[in-house]
Amino acid sequence: MPEFFYLQNSSVNISTLDGLFAGHCEDLITGILVWAIFSTLFSVLGCPACVAVLWELFQRYKAGTPFTPNDIFMLNLTCMDLVFLFFIPSGCFNYLLWHIDVIQMFTDFVCSLNLAGRPLLTACICIDCYLAVVHPVFYRANKSPTSRLLMCAVVWTITLIQGTLSTIIDEFFHSPWAMFIYVIALPIITTCNIFILCALKSTFPGQTDLHPKKKKALQIITNSMVMTFVAYVPPVLGYILGGFLTTDDHEYECFVAIPILIAPAAGSAMMPVLYLGNLGKLGRLCNN
Repeated sequence: MPEFFYLQNSSVNISTLDGLFAGHCEDLITGILVWAIFSTLFSVLGCPACVAVLWELFQRYKAGTPFTPNDIFMLNLTCMDLVFLFFIPSGCFNYLLWHIDVIQMFTDFVCSLNLAGRPLLTACICIDCYLAVVHPVFYRANKSPTSRLLMCAVVWTITLIQGTLSTIIDEFFHSPWAMFIYVIALPIITTCNIFILCALKSTFPGQTDLHPKKKKALQIITNSMVMTFVAYVPPVLGYILGGFLTTDDHEYECFVAIPILIAPAAGSAMMPVLYLGNLGKLGRLCNN
């Protein structure tokens, strides 16, 4: 995992689990194993869901259905989630048993897909949905995929820069930059969600049946709100409140940071499942 959460001392070469935690997290072996087990479980569950989303998007494209702006963002978000989830098991094994520096550096890089790319792409989805619901005339006049592709390119650039910096700067994840992406993304996500919900409520007061496009927007916003509370809020709270809970870096890593790492993995696994559920494909996938 990122250096910010990583407990390995590079000057120590220990091969056993008990030796690894001796003098550092010896009282939290169970908690660390819970983190590794749940993260791997989310990887096992999330990877097939991501593949199913990519297959659904491919089938839609193959059938000649043009990609919507939301499809463009979902394609990029699902690719990030799939890569991140796929390498979680190797990161956990390396953390617990192998202690190979190259794998650690690569894991740090891959984690940036989740710590930087995912919240930024979620913010892009919320902005696009906000324009579609609150400013439909402007949205229809500017529905070209070019601007969405440009937004995705900017997100990928920022993500790759953060991933590169995390592999070459040891203290990178100890800096405020670790939460800077969240400081940008969370206010955008929250503000867009509030405006969209208010617009939907005022447009259809007292009605239970929404227009299909409005219903889709509501589903997207519901998903983003779930992701906000599951995947984004815990790391921010851990970063903000960690200093109040303890001033010792080792205690912070052992008692705060490691359990929080379950949240991003859960978010990456849940998003494709929610997306498939909105499309009505989840039941068919389970039956198969």
